[in-house]
Amino acid sequence: MTELFVFVATAIAGILFVDPFYGGALVKTPFAKVIVLVLGSGALGFHLLGRAVVAPERFARATREVFADWWPLIVLSLFIILGSAFARFAEDIKESFLAMGLGMLFLPAVAVAVRSDANPMLFMKSLAVIYVLMAVSMLGILVPTDHLFHESIFVVVPLGGYFLTARPLRAWQVVLGLTLVGLCAFSFKNTTFLMMLTTLAACALVGIVRIAKQQSTLRATAWIYFIVVVLVVCAAGLFYAWLNYRTKLPTGNVDYRTEMYGIAWRRFLSSPIWGTGFTESSVNYFTLYKVEVATQELPTHSDILDILAHGGLIGLALWLAVVWRILSISWAAVVELASPVQRGGARAWRWLFLLALMQIDAIVTYAVNPPLISPVHGFWIWGSAGLMWALHRQLTQASPAEVAQGDRLRSPALA
Repeated sequence: MTELFVFVATAIAGILFVDPFYGGALVKTPFAKVIVLVLGSGALGFHLLGRAVVAPERFARATREVFADWWPLIVLSLFIILGSAFARFAEDIKESFLAMGLGMLFLPAVAVAVRSDANPMLFMKSLAVIYVLMAVSMLGILVPTDHLFHESIFVVVPLGGYFLTARPLRAWQVVLGLTLVGLCAFSFKNTTFLMMLTTLAACALVGIVRIAKQQSTLRATAWIYFIVVVLVVCAAGLFYAWLNYRTKLPTGNVDYRTEMYGIAWRRFLSSPIWGTGFTESSVNYFTLYKVEVATQELPTHSDILDILAHGGLIGLALWLAVVWRILSISWAAVVELASPVQRGGARAWRWLFLLALMQIDAIVTYAVNPPLISPVHGFWIWGSAGLMWALHRQLTQASPAEVAQGDRLRSPALA
């Protein structure tokens, strides 16, 4: 019963994320932030309370597992929350990093909620349906309009990777996978182009590792050479397009980013160990020129640099530990998809790969954008990471019968 509250909260967060009526800024409004934080944390908290009462042993085991793997994120989150709470309530700084710290807690909450559930595979597949509906809705808005989704499209690009890593790879899956990735170009942002290349490169990596594991060395070598030639030709084509049409491509706001990144870097140099402790504002006054917004107080446009500037080397080290964990699960998905015999259902491993791509594309996004200061983005970035971890645990530690049963519980998201 408590799962229903999580599904409803996730669906509402998905609607806010798609932002079908407002034109791209709804996710950053106080209304959306409060709704997601209250409904998301409330639904997950109610579900976790139910798990603790009904299945205390399973809940305790899941809690220990999550803390053992994700304690760096939890510590980083508390670091940000404490500093931001001081800034917000003691210093009356309205633009703080409080939403960033609170958003990170969605990872352990989702991970424990799924891992301690009575039927985790069905729980995850129900959440997957909401995700697919959201991603398709975003494409439906993106293609015919100028809705950019430049900070949100990391949830859409990886959808093509699910089809491009099928085995055997059929023609319709190649076409559909490339189409889903290609349609994201309609956002016409440099960040999206980077995510598209990252997703295709990860899918190519799966193919290369899969080919390298073939028994026929000659055939594997021929395929690898073929893929390398294709990649070189594609790279040459992209370079030619850039060389001849670069004036029509997005500028990337180099002047703006250089100025704001310089402010963040100088702030880090002034206190390299712990930064500002997140006790200062999350925005800076931009002086180079007048921007077309109501205020000159603007974010750095790099959440990673903000973690470095305001958290110092301590904050960066904690974040790198989180990234290492994400990449290790991502590599496990690559290896498993390339293996002749998989430990669980093929669809489930491809779904894990999709979630891994979401995390990698999210890192690309918040390296040059500030989505983490919005709890709506935090819900999807960190919540999907918790889901990825729970699915990986389920596939590697559950009994074969449980995995087989979960693979038979098909949903539109895993068809």
